[in-house]
Amino acid sequence: MGMLEAFIAISVKPSSTTDLKKVFPENEKVKEVFYVTGQFDFLLRVEAANTFELARIIESLRSQEGVENTVTFIVLEKLK
Repeated sequence: MGMLEAFIAISVKPSSTTDLKKVFPENEKVKEVFYVTGQFDFLLRVEAANTFELARIIESLRSQEGVENTVTFIVLEKLK
């Protein structure tokens, strides 16, 4: 079975943006980091072996100073 892929949208305190731009890419489970506009500040693509590992990744991200909110989207099927 392949890796579970998910996107995690993250809202942060404005004063934490610069620091988190450096912190998020350091996580080995985070494959891509996007700094975005809109309701969220960052969109991360992560890979995990299973939902338990995904939960640990989310907990790790939420524990970062300045993170206010996360929303996770698990990929069911990649169409392109």
